Amino acid sequence: MVSFRMRSLLPSSVCLLVCFGAALSACSRSPSTTVVAASSTGVPDGTAARASLDLSYDKPAVVGANVHASATGLPPGKTVDLAWGTVTGGWVIEDYYQFRGKKYSETTSKLGQFRVDSSGRLDARFTIPEDYGGVHEILALINGKVVAQNGIDVTQTFEITPTSGPVGTPIELKVRGVGWRTMESTWVVNWDNNSLGWVSAAGTRGSAVARFRAAGPVGDHVVKLYTGWQGQSYLNYEQSPVAHLPRPQFTFRTTSGGPTPESYAEPYQAQVIPQTEVQVAGAKLALSPTQGPVGTRAMLRGEGFPRNTSLQLVWQTSVGSRVSGLGFEPQEKAFADIQVGGDGRFEWPVTIPEDLGGLHGLILRNGDSLVARAFFAIETSIVSISPKSGPAGTPMTIHLKGVGWTEYDNIYVATYDNAYMGYACGFNSQGDVVINFTAAGEPGAHLIDLYPGIYQGPPTEPQQLYRLPQLTYADDHPGNKIPALRFTFELTPPPGRSTKTSTPHLFG
Repeated sequence: MVSFRMRSLLPSSVCLLVCFGAALSACSRSPSTTVVAASSTGVPDGTAARASLDLSYDKPAVVGANVHASATGLPPGKTVDLAWGTVTGGWVIEDYYQFRGKKYSETTSKLGQFRVDSSGRLDARFTIPEDYGGVHEILALINGKVVAQNGIDVTQTFEITPTSGPVGTPIELKVRGVGWRTMESTWVVNWDNNSLGWVSAAGTRGSAVARFRAAGPVGDHVVKLYTGWQGQSYLNYEQSPVAHLPRPQFTFRTTSGGPTPESYAEPYQAQVIPQTEVQVAGAKLALSPTQGPVGTRAMLRGEGFPRNTSLQLVWQTSVGSRVSGLGFEPQEKAFADIQVGGDGRFEWPVTIPEDLGGLHGLILRNGDSLVARAFFAIETSIVSISPKSGPAGTPMTIHLKGVGWTEYDNIYVATYDNAYMGYACGFNSQGDVVINFTAAGEPGAHLIDLYPGIYQGPPTEPQQLYRLPQLTYADDHPGNKIPALRFTFELTPPPGRSTKTSTPHLFG
């Protein structure tokens, strides 16, 4: 494992949000960043003015670092509460399908309680918590009133593991201290000067893991991180307004040997399933399982329903498109008629139909009345990659089912050997996606990876962030946590070309 930390240089052009007065100093920021001033508070009786809070720590300040805090001139024997200024929030989803960007609100968390000694001196130690990067206020309070304050600028750290392996080796890039403010919130990964995808930790308090794979050919490959709040690499970062932020660089050595990686979908995380709705007093309804690919065989069980009645089972979905001009709408499809037994019970097998990925309702109706509703989340599944091998120029097809429809899971974004290729949308085709392209490169294993992305959102968010691969999808993707899909194509030599070296004949 290789780790990287860059010293945080704070030139005069960069505003350090540290103040000792009644409010945070004004700073130049992106319009989408909200700055809330710290309220002016009084000091305890016997203290004429706020004391100076001195902070000592190794620089740059990183998550987990030890900090020594000291102050003098405080009321002897009093208890000081040290508070950490931070924010809460993250990605915002409305009505299940709409991506609304990010939202944060300021708050504080406790660092600990410390006693002022008989000479009026505070001597305290704490650890920088797992949190967003950027400037954090440190407040010293007595009886809830601020008596001293200072600030710490938390720097981002990056670690990559492993640093070598054959084509297809899973690589993890662990990030900590990613900021919530616009210019500190997004990093971009380049593989051999090709854009691979973006890294964020908007909803995970600054820590996340970016996941990608080692591509060929055999040899050293440069993995470079740039700041890029719009999802694109800011190359002349030395001249940027945030020149002090780290831009680490790693080397990954792709080795020969090892099995040729197969095509696969990464495991799905458990989806958030709403609670089952039942309108009949005392009745119960259960669906098992509640998530899986199209074709999943599930069982719907009920008890306590009106005896010897017939209930209609209805499948809920959405139909339409965001680009046709006709819009989209919810739709219900009659699925089956269920007979309730004389004991008020029923068991009904359900085969999940081919449809959009994401959440669907299974409704029981008695005439027009909704009696009960359960929910099922469809997972995206791989049907095929065809063919799996061939020379350069071979036409290739990837077939998927169960691609989603919301603004945050209706697309997959493709890379070819860790270089951005494009995106595919599943809404207009009701989750059935066919991607056609052409094999390119030198003989050997080539990787096609499909990553979650965000299709669209509010104009207040960086527009260029959309329809690009999000490498921290497993931790920080908004809404449904959908996995990456991994494919491998074996590029063979052109007909008539041999990869073997001929052995000369020796004559005596």
